[in-house]
Amino acid sequence: MVAYFNDGTVSGAFSQKLAAAVAAVKADAIRGGIYMTIEEYAALKSAYAREQALKEGLEQGEESERIKTITGLVTLDMSRAQIIEFLKTNMELSEEEAQAAYDNAMAAHA
Repeated sequence: MVAYFNDGTVSGAFSQKLAAAVAAVKADAIRGGIYMTIEEYAALKSAYAREQALKEGLEQGEESERIKTITGLVTLDMSRAQIIEFLKTNMELSEEEAQAAYDNAMAAHA
């Protein structure tokens, strides 16, 4: 079956059934129009995985920068309330997001 997925070689009972089902879908004018090949599906999944990894990396980068900012503000002797207000104003966070960011930074810094 691996050979079927790699290069279309039909070698066993399952891959024969799969090849027949694929051929039937391709032969049907309506279903054939929406048929997605294994390669297209793999490319789509790969692109989605890359997009998710990039998004996750950006979010981790933002979190890392928040932690650095918050710990820097703590070093400047700003109070928790002042830092939360700073985060709300300058990073456009809600009250809950700012409090969570402060708590996470303090836990990471401890």
